[in-house]
Amino acid sequence: MPIFTNDIKTYNKKTLNDKIYRLTTINVQLITNKMKTEKIKVNLETNKAQLFDKKNFLIAKRKKLRIKIVILNIAGPFNISIHNHQNPLLKSIQDKFKTK
Repeated sequence: MPIFTNDIKTYNKKTLNDKIYRLTTINVQLITNKMKTEKIKVNLETNKAQLFDKKNFLIAKRKKLRIKIVILNIAGPFNISIHNHQNPLLKSIQDKFKTK
């Protein structure tokens, strides 16, 4: 417990050591928290970059799909060769059903 002498706090050695120990513990915890925060910040920046890449990829894909839709609409439903737009795996599945 501090003793007041002329408005100045004085501590005995044990109290001062205890206070230093608590402050050191708090300081270590603050440093640990700061390191964790920095790590999280780096991870967030990485995630942000990945999301922007994914967004740009999806925007490019959407543009390509819109172009295909326009082409299909212009060509009309009767002028399109369906075989060009079928999934190749679908044909093998259809063949299996035919043989049974």
